[in-house]
Amino acid sequence: MNGWDVFTWISSAALAGSAIVIFGYFLRDAGKILNQEDDDRDED
Repeated sequence: MNGWDVFTWISSAALAGSAIVIFGYFLRDAGKILNQEDDDRDED
């Protein structure tokens, strides 16, 4: 493998890792939002 192949694999791994982290944050926040909406309906 040449330098460009290594760079491509490292960049792909970094992008995949960051996408997984961002998706995890999204799921965490989506759960909070959904639970907040459920709490609002219970107060009515």
